[in-house]
Amino acid sequence: MIECLPAGICSWNYLLRGDGQEARIEFNWMGEQGRLRVGDEEFRIEKDGVFSGSWRMESAQGTLFTARKTSAFTRSFEIAGGGAQANLHAASAFGRTMILDSGGQQCVIAPAHPFTRRATMSGTCDDFRLAAFAFWLTGLIWRRAAHSSGGGSS
Repeated sequence: MIECLPAGICSWNYLLRGDGQEARIEFNWMGEQGRLRVGDEEFRIEKDGVFSGSWRMESAQGTLFTARKTSAFTRSFEIAGGGAQANLHAASAFGRTMILDSGGQQCVIAPAHPFTRRATMSGTCDDFRLAAFAFWLTGLIWRRAAHSSGGGSS
């Protein structure tokens, strides 16, 4: 199991740690872009445009993963790259739990409880970089929901 711990009480940045893996997730203060550090690898998360529903996880070597929001009305993404095709989607219409399905493997990203940003990732995903990118996208969805509801911690 991977623990997903916010960097601070009011922060949307995270430290993911567990199963011998570690990643740092960062969101830019403005907009929907950021950074990811998985082990010793650095990645930028770039959005294709202000009104786009597509993101890229890039390093100095090029694009590793792309994610495309399947609809403006659902919390789901199609992720491709790194030899994988994956789907990240909400477990239910009302909860914050997200599920990453990739090649017969499933990873569940779930809040520790309703009133916290702390979360866990459980299940299987062979590529931790894919799991970290999926968590970055999940954090983006949670952050959007918190900003649209006027709350800071939902």
